[in-house]
Amino acid sequence: MAARLGVIADDLTGANDTGVQFARDGARTLVPFEWHNLDALGRQADVVVLNTNSRAASPRVAAQRVKIAAQALRKAGIQAVYKKIDSTFRGNIGAELAALLDVYPVPLAVLTPAYPPAGRAVRDGVLLVDGTPVHKTSIGADPVTPIRESHLPTLLRRQMTHPVHSLPLAVVRKGASAVTRLFRQWDGSGPAVVLADAVTPQDLTRLARIILKEELFGLAAGSAGLALALSALLPWRRRRLSRPSASAPLLFVIGSQNPTSLAQIRWLEEHGSVPVIRACIRDVVAGRDRFRHELDRAASKVRSELRAGRHAILTLAQPSVSGRRRAPSPSASATLSEFLGNATHAVAQSVPLGGLILCGGDIAVATCRALGAGGMELYGEVEPGVPCGRLVGGLFDGLPAVTKAGGFGKPDAFARALRFLRRR
Repeated sequence: MAARLGVIADDLTGANDTGVQFARDGARTLVPFEWHNLDALGRQADVVVLNTNSRAASPRVAAQRVKIAAQALRKAGIQAVYKKIDSTFRGNIGAELAALLDVYPVPLAVLTPAYPPAGRAVRDGVLLVDGTPVHKTSIGADPVTPIRESHLPTLLRRQMTHPVHSLPLAVVRKGASAVTRLFRQWDGSGPAVVLADAVTPQDLTRLARIILKEELFGLAAGSAGLALALSALLPWRRRRLSRPSASAPLLFVIGSQNPTSLAQIRWLEEHGSVPVIRACIRDVVAGRDRFRHELDRAASKVRSELRAGRHAILTLAQPSVSGRRRAPSPSASATLSEFLGNATHAVAQSVPLGGLILCGGDIAVATCRALGAGGMELYGEVEPGVPCGRLVGGLFDGLPAVTKAGGFGKPDAFARALRFLRRR
């Protein structure tokens, strides 16, 4: 029997934090890194989650990757797709949705990035992060995918030619009959996108019920919030999940330069007494000789901490200019991801690891690939937006791993992840 649902995400942390919503309800959820055998995988899993790694790609490249992913899911017999989008609307959302509508041509694709546990809400079409329009937060100055427009219908219409309809919060809260009347007016103009307001978990549950009632489950889009609401309404086979646990020290691999992640590193360093090994970005991107020298230096220091029975954090340090931290150049991101992945592999070959805590989508992919993993099977959450699973395949098959997006979590999020994996 084919998997009930396919999920397409534009980075690994997003893939995991959405896939885990289905895993928590008992669905066997697999995140493969390769897509060549989805037919067989679809028979093993209830949910197959594909990561196109397209958030920072050009719109044309992103659309191509999503179309290939959608065609792979369709070929594997998967009839419904959830397009995971970033809860702050970063990436090529319009181009990717348009590509998906070519393969899964539903009349209306319902979309909302709202994720109340992480402070993401949509009101009057405006995306709010902890009550502030997203373009006025640090996301507005993101070095790779900045968001400079908070009114999502306006932003989405710039990214795609399909009709975009706004579903106001007042209509969502009136109930299914009021929404259905609007849907009847819009049906026939499509394929089209319905951008829905949502502020609370109850709003997302209302939207999920409407999506299923109106048989629009063929293609829906949102953050982990709408995924959670949909999963709660679907009849998954209930499985008893064994929680991963670690007996050896943990390695944190943190590539994100988001201020939230940097604050979380400081918290763990100061309150958890976890040593931090900071690789110099300037040396990593200065050519292969300095890359290798810095890798050897950083890996050696990490090994020393782990052999002493201490957890360790491997991260990146960017020299400051006039007291201000410079964001890394987008062109250097692949080299930085390669560095952290190779350094983790060098450490893991010689020191037992109890588990990994990975922060940043590109870094998570590079690290898992460097360890020879073919994917991840998801099991649960440390907290909303911070999923946990096990590596699948390679020499480190079964190794527990937590992934976290750069902008997610409270100051002690890394400490919570550590306690989660160490709890027996």
